[in-house]
Amino acid sequence: MATKTREPQPIDAYLADVADPAAKKTLRALRMQLRKLLPGATESISYRMPTFKVDGNAVAGFAFFKTHCGYYPFSGGVIPTLKAELDGYTTSKSGVTFPPDQPLPVTLVKKLVRARLAELATLGKKPAAAKKKALITERVTDAAVKEATGRDWKTWMRALDAAGAAELNHKQLVAHLAREVESSWWQQSISVAYEQARGKRVVGETATTGFQVGVVRTLPMTAPKLWAWLTTQPERWLGPGATLKLEAGSPYAVPKRRGAPGVQGEVRVVKPGQRLRMTWQPDGWKKPATLQFTLAPKPRGVAFQVHMEKLPDAKAREAMREHWSKLLTKMAKD
Repeated sequence: MATKTREPQPIDAYLADVADPAAKKTLRALRMQLRKLLPGATESISYRMPTFKVDGNAVAGFAFFKTHCGYYPFSGGVIPTLKAELDGYTTSKSGVTFPPDQPLPVTLVKKLVRARLAELATLGKKPAAAKKKALITERVTDAAVKEATGRDWKTWMRALDAAGAAELNHKQLVAHLAREVESSWWQQSISVAYEQARGKRVVGETATTGFQVGVVRTLPMTAPKLWAWLTTQPERWLGPGATLKLEAGSPYAVPKRRGAPGVQGEVRVVKPGQRLRMTWQPDGWKKPATLQFTLAPKPRGVAFQVHMEKLPDAKAREAMREHWSKLLTKMAKD
């Protein structure tokens, strides 16, 4: 029987570049643990480290730094709640570090993941509070950044202002920070925090793809069935009257209707059963955004990820999050 080949992911490349054999083995095992604990999560590289996201929220990340490995829950509140369980480890509010040949126990990883998911569930009930905490300087405490880099947020802002960072683009800012900060995660975090503080970037905006948003659900169906649904019934997700030809370079259009603008775009990438990538430009948008669907088979269904990039602004980002969240919720119930 032929073995299906899984499409390489960014995390595969990250792990392949880890030179330390013990670290590579430990991080690969940690990745498999997280896959079991978060079956509906998407895997990506965020802040230059492997990251597992649920509904667009980072839940767990890990990395290797020359002499040690690190686990990061992307929250300043998780580590303090597990103080007793983490006794004996080197910790900060942002994460825990450990030797490459001494991986975190499975039970501890499970507690870290559950604590982060519980925190996100609480934030989900308070959307206003969740938005306020979206700034990096509010999610990562002064104590955490000072412990890791020697400076608190206020001191970093003053130092970067004095260095003329306001005139630097994101890549230049990261390069500047690399002279003082070893960790690429902290280089990126401080850069984004500075850009947010000085109005050069808002929540949900990235340096390379502008405003973006992602939504993911694990649906109770097979990947082939979901692919057939997407490709044979485009009006179900594009809108009534939509036409779609699954060939790279083919244009598509969705007629305008009451309460919804018309949409036009072009199919860019088609990988049957796996991925569909296209442009997405509603009436009134000056430039098209990028829309991508990714299907990943899971033991109890298929993880369906919707990701959009190059959105015009934060308002469009939230509108698209709501639009696709409603669609995926409806699909899960059908």
